[in-house]
Amino acid sequence: MNTSGTKGTRAFALASGIFCLTAGAHAQGLMSTHGVLVATDGDAVPDATGAPIPNFSFGGSSALGNNCVLDANGKVLFLARFLDSTTTLNTWDDKALFYGSSRNDLKLVIRAADQAPTFAPGVLLRTTSGLSSGISSSPRISPDGQFLWGSYLYDGGVNITAANDEAIFGGPLGNQTLLVQQNDVAPGTGGAQYAQAFSSPSQQYIGINREGRVYFQATLVNGTGVPPVNTTSGTNNQAGLWSGMPGNFELVARKSDPVDGMNGEVAIDTATSLGSVMQMNNSGQLLYEITLSNTQGSPMATVTNDKALMVHTPGQGSQVLVREGDNAPGTFDPNTSTFATFNAITGDGWSANVSSNCWTRDGVCFFASDLRGGDVIPGQNDRGLFMGGVGTLALIGRKNDPAPGTTGFFTNWNTSSLLENASGQICLQGILGGATTADDTGIWAGAPNALQLVLREGDVLPGTGGSIAGSLSGTGIYFNDRGQVLFNVTLSGGTVTGGSLWAWDPVLGLMPVILNGDQVEITPGVFMTCSGSFGGVSFNNTDGASLHFSQDGRIGLRVGFVGGTNAIMTLALPSGVPNAFCFGDGSQFEPCPCGNSGAAGRGCENSASTGGALLSASGSIQPDSIVLTSSGELPHSFSIFLQGDARTLTPFGDGLRCAGGTLKRLYNASAVSGVVSAPNLAGGDPSITLRSAALGDPIAPGDARFYQVYYRDPSASFCPAPAGSTFNISNAIEIFWQ
Repeated sequence: MNTSGTKGTRAFALASGIFCLTAGAHAQGLMSTHGVLVATDGDAVPDATGAPIPNFSFGGSSALGNNCVLDANGKVLFLARFLDSTTTLNTWDDKALFYGSSRNDLKLVIRAADQAPTFAPGVLLRTTSGLSSGISSSPRISPDGQFLWGSYLYDGGVNITAANDEAIFGGPLGNQTLLVQQNDVAPGTGGAQYAQAFSSPSQQYIGINREGRVYFQATLVNGTGVPPVNTTSGTNNQAGLWSGMPGNFELVARKSDPVDGMNGEVAIDTATSLGSVMQMNNSGQLLYEITLSNTQGSPMATVTNDKALMVHTPGQGSQVLVREGDNAPGTFDPNTSTFATFNAITGDGWSANVSSNCWTRDGVCFFASDLRGGDVIPGQNDRGLFMGGVGTLALIGRKNDPAPGTTGFFTNWNTSSLLENASGQICLQGILGGATTADDTGIWAGAPNALQLVLREGDVLPGTGGSIAGSLSGTGIYFNDRGQVLFNVTLSGGTVTGGSLWAWDPVLGLMPVILNGDQVEITPGVFMTCSGSFGGVSFNNTDGASLHFSQDGRIGLRVGFVGGTNAIMTLALPSGVPNAFCFGDGSQFEPCPCGNSGAAGRGCENSASTGGALLSASGSIQPDSIVLTSSGELPHSFSIFLQGDARTLTPFGDGLRCAGGTLKRLYNASAVSGVVSAPNLAGGDPSITLRSAALGDPIAPGDARFYQVYYRDPSASFCPAPAGSTFNISNAIEIFWQ
């Protein structure tokens, strides 16, 4: 197991997506063979610089028992408890938030009972009584590494009271600031104040994106509100939704207010929630559910059309994505010249059935819905799958459709497992007709019209000595831009039983991530046994991925061991295709050295204004015929092909370098018309793996390497020293070698 963040020493072999094991051998999950320990019970506790705090170690009740959240750079944020070997810590200062990708770079973000950021001296992160830790165990993180966390406040009763003792903080590492506080005046309410319990924010209803834009829902107290806040059924206006940059929040919707984007309908005015859906994407578009009043509004909603999914765009307001009673695309009946409508099959309790991660960065939503009328045959095709944005919804699947890879058909889908990515692929967990209770659930992924069966209940899992998959109904499932699926499944029979975590790659197939009984090397020669307990966070990270499974296949998890201890670990899933990352287009938390952002997906801009260098890969990984090509350089730039065995993120010349660890210069060449490729296999160059071995870095199956090309850009005035230099660098490519 890789405890330091450098490459692991134990390799695994893959063939046709199946682990190659000798007869009777027992598979080991990737987390035990290639996972990286970030923290475990007994580890030294780092301070804000990463240096160990003398006498402090992670420990105590559920020291690392909270789930972590993951950013796009492979770093995790989590709350942990610790002990002091020389004295007993207080109940209010024995926890802290930590951030990092390994033991080597883990840092303390903020400690319970610390001075509250932005507040006057003496306001501390403690409960109102002062006797307990104030920091919440459910932080969020944006893809580029901006934090969001809640806490109680305490100052001994000077200025902090029960009315204002809860707040949300956030920002990048080293710059945590106040985002919103209980008792602040709520914009758009005529002077009402937030009464929300901000100390423990729900990851379902609050978040932060790459822009630093925050969204949340809150309840209200009157303050100087006009109209006054009230909770009377029929005029209730006590709750709302807000979105925006800290200090400039915008009211998106409020109970009893007319709903923006509709024709005069009013938001619900009873004790019932405004809606249960809130998800934001990178551009700040907020997907939210709204329930409409049946007693106010002109026109007034009825029970047949009082639910909707809305999309709020900053500066432009809200639009209807789908509303109860709307015509459903793809359901036209030529005999009656009518469409089916989005309505409950019976009664009027309709809602769009969405997962906690149904909203992509390109403004596409994926949901299931019951249908009524039109071409509906009750009991046969009265439920459908829909995908699209405002004005572009399309029917992509329907009840009774054949289930690919089986002789059965879909009778339903699990709402919590309707996932999609920015490539237009979907992932779902379906219920089968034409099957038995032992094999009537499964997982599918791929293009909507070309789904592949990932796993079916009753299937034998590879490398488990014949263990079979239990029911997949309601199991945790996660999906990313690579088309990879991460899922929980309970095993029985064979040599592996109990809870397990698996991944599926479109090229490599099924791979065990955590198996009950896996051995994890905590320190050299010291192993802990996985108990089959592990935890992640499914909610949307504003990039269309879950908060613990990134678009490039990185996983952040709490892993439980026999005996009740835990670890925070990360893992980079193998992939059958090279993966581009480290873009100098402004999407990284680290900006280009001179603000010289490049075009989307490229490195930082250069003096020739090409949009930055774009590194791509062609050829196969096994056998190795990979050729790297960098385009968009200066016409005749001298270029160096660089390989690293770890990720980093640091300014480098006029660009950003993400290939780190042990660095090797593989090839040198000069660009022709701004394009350069290597190796020249036809000209006799050794392949990448042969060249790496010759340079002292042999690559074993399962090892990851990171590639960039840096090139001469002689303009000393384009991005002058000390910020820049006379060279630039492309984006990066990650390859998992097989």
